[in-house]
Amino acid sequence: MDRRDDYPAHTLTTEDRPAPGLPRNRQAEQAVIGAALMSPTVLKELLGMIEPGDLYEIAHEVIWGAIERLALAGRPVDAVSVAAELGRDLGKAGGPAYLHDCMGAVPTAASGTYYAEMLREYTYARTIVKGGTRLAQMGRTEIEDDLKTEVRRELQAMLDADRRGWDDPIPLRDVRVLPPFPIASLPTWLRAEVEAVAHETQTPPDLAATVALSVLATAAGGKVRVDVRPGVRWSEPTNLYTVAALPPGTRKSPVFKAMLRPLRDAEKLLRETVASEIIAKTVARKVAEESAARSADAAAKGSAAERPGLLLLAQADAETLEASKVPVKPQLIAGNATVETIASMLAEQGGRLAILSAESEIFSIMAGRYSGGQAAIDVFLYGHAGDEMRTNRKSRADEEVDDPALTLGICTQPSTLATLGGIEGSEERGLFARFLYTIPECHIGYRETNPEPRDPEIHTTYQTNIKALTLSLADVKEPIRLPLSPKAQEMQAAISADYETRQRPDADLAGITDWAGKAAGASMRIAGLLHLAEHLKDGYEKPISFETVAAASTLIDYYTQHALAAYDKMAADTTMERARTVLTWIQNTGTARFTARDAFRGLSRSRFAKMSDLDPALTLLEQHGYLRRLQNAPTSTRGGRPTATAYETHPDTIHR
Repeated sequence: MDRRDDYPAHTLTTEDRPAPGLPRNRQAEQAVIGAALMSPTVLKELLGMIEPGDLYEIAHEVIWGAIERLALAGRPVDAVSVAAELGRDLGKAGGPAYLHDCMGAVPTAASGTYYAEMLREYTYARTIVKGGTRLAQMGRTEIEDDLKTEVRRELQAMLDADRRGWDDPIPLRDVRVLPPFPIASLPTWLRAEVEAVAHETQTPPDLAATVALSVLATAAGGKVRVDVRPGVRWSEPTNLYTVAALPPGTRKSPVFKAMLRPLRDAEKLLRETVASEIIAKTVARKVAEESAARSADAAAKGSAAERPGLLLLAQADAETLEASKVPVKPQLIAGNATVETIASMLAEQGGRLAILSAESEIFSIMAGRYSGGQAAIDVFLYGHAGDEMRTNRKSRADEEVDDPALTLGICTQPSTLATLGGIEGSEERGLFARFLYTIPECHIGYRETNPEPRDPEIHTTYQTNIKALTLSLADVKEPIRLPLSPKAQEMQAAISADYETRQRPDADLAGITDWAGKAAGASMRIAGLLHLAEHLKDGYEKPISFETVAAASTLIDYYTQHALAAYDKMAADTTMERARTVLTWIQNTGTARFTARDAFRGLSRSRFAKMSDLDPALTLLEQHGYLRRLQNAPTSTRGGRPTATAYETHPDTIHR
């Protein structure tokens, strides 16, 4: 046998005590029992850590069995109750005094988990010793077939023990398996157009669908808001920021051209409507300018007796000039321009504007192309949130926009995503947390070269509906507010709760909390747009339904998975990339155990300037199963420097 009836030393004769050989630690076993008797909270943790065989001494195993029985029955666990549960076995286990000895063996109950981890190490060591002994036996003797099977089982147990409870780590993948666009969530006529454009251009439907949402946002942005929770004044505008990442040669431009056509047509009609008014008021203003100039000149040259009357006349002409405003030419979609021009256009267009492009020039503008290399992102932050914008310039009149609603629908290359996080201030101020990302799967090399065109009526319906929606909202001065139905409110609450819990340190969105914190709001913006598309004629008179919010939830779940992939690509100097750096250091050094301080000393200062830079990377590796945080050793009650956090490395990581 590999162990004897091993009871506390003062209850056994010399012959009864175990022969030396197998690793064990009596004091650690006593400490675990003592901690369990002292603290119900610690006991709960220990029950999840201690397995049969971890307590090597039979007496301790008997005591632990009594503790487990009491705990599973929901009864108190203390020295008195355990003694009663042991009954006749109490004397062999050392009596009541020995239970108190165990309680005295642990500095504090909180140290119990530290000693429990120590016991797991001793269990591992014993398994290795036994397996090694059997291997030696195989090498010296002939073993019968039935014993060979038993030995193989023991060897497998030894290999399993080497993992010591480790599961396979979750890879830190550069490329995720991403879901396809849930096209069934779109209204029928919009879904038909997306499918038709995707087929005719042989592009993934994700692109056309995402551009379609941007088109809806251009029509409704600044004109419609969703009252999510009126009681707490939570409402969401309906403008969106979207970015699709596709490689070159994927026919992005034809998709944009097809999807944006009705917006171009609506913009043309809006301009035709005000064209004659612009001409008339331009002439009137020219006359007013000349009249005001003559009056001011006359007042300046007039005699002292004439001046009061001339000043009144000049003042009246100046007021007439001030009132003679020339309407600006309506513009729904802006081209690439300086940040100052975009801000001015937002003011001129009453706060509604979109930048929709198959190219990513706008990101270069954000990075400072037209501002001396200085990042210029304020207008994009305010334009998404709807925060008041005030611009004061010496050379131009002041500009104010109370409720800006800027929509961005951009295409870029996947490689460009890696550079976006480097735009100054973008990470700290959450610029790219405002975007909905799609990284579609492309099938270059497998596309149809001569696809059959779809029914032209599909395109006609799409163009008619988008144009009508845009024109119907053009003259709206105050935003139309869309409430949620009672069932939709319940669904929205569930979405918010889900995304809140998914931001916990051990959850899937812990690495993108800036984006995840805006996901529930983004889903409401999408719900508002889907509602308008579903109810083109009477949507303003109806609350948003449960079904529409459910469809928006499906869409935001899709964009969540793609956001995770986009953030992976943007993690050039953030948590994901730093985690890979730490993992490489572990693999290269074969480090089985280390403290955070050890890792900091061994890593590049260009990547980790201070200790706090390392913490998120270690947490991410822990979440992916590459590391396991170890309990700190008991410290002196007299204080001193706290023990550095220690980690254990997954055995597969260093045994490569």
